[in-house]
Amino acid sequence: MTAAFPVSAVSVSQLAESVGRIADLGAKLGRSRDEVLVPEELHRASGVPLDVVRALLQGRPAGEPDIHKRFRQRLDLLHETYLKENGRKFSHGDIARQSGISRQQVQAMLGGDRRPTMDHCARLERFFGRPAGFLQSEDTEALGCALAVVEKSLLQQYQEHSERGALAAAPAGAGRRPSLYERHGVDGIALRAALLPDQGRTKLLEWLDNYMDERAAEGDTTGRQDPAGDAC
Repeated sequence: MTAAFPVSAVSVSQLAESVGRIADLGAKLGRSRDEVLVPEELHRASGVPLDVVRALLQGRPAGEPDIHKRFRQRLDLLHETYLKENGRKFSHGDIARQSGISRQQVQAMLGGDRRPTMDHCARLERFFGRPAGFLQSEDTEALGCALAVVEKSLLQQYQEHSERGALAAAPAGAGRRPSLYERHGVDGIALRAALLPDQGRTKLLEWLDNYMDERAAEGDTTGRQDPAGDAC
């Protein structure tokens, strides 16, 4: 099971920031915006309707369906795209047996005649191999989660690319591992820090504040002249 979808609301402006970071990472890897932000792939990963994905990627609000309609959209998508090894869809009986939900309830939910409980959603998400919250999270939250996966993948690629470049540029026989700065540069370090969980980011900021305070104190000490030296 992958990580759960975020609980906090995600705004259109926050999505735009994610899109901008992903586009910048793609450019650093020599890939266009269209290559790293593929609406069809994000639609399948998030369950958000394709037209809504396109609108949100362009920074346009696209409305928000009621929770039951959203559930139906995503369950229909999973039923159509999550297939058996032979390429055929899972039957209502297959889903019922493997999820622990009665066949009648599965049929009613797929037909739109029954509203799901939280237990139904959790069981269906496990059956279809989707993160907790997939069937009910708001469109912006779901797309934000899918974009985070894309950003993490690109960041890993950028890290590997930076390390290969640093090693290639190192003098032959140097035998020294490139420093963090040499491997990632300012942009790479900042991008990695942006993806840290809140607790990790807080620790990093505390360390950075302490480091800057120490450097400032060193500057005050080295820049201060001995009063006795001013006498003629």
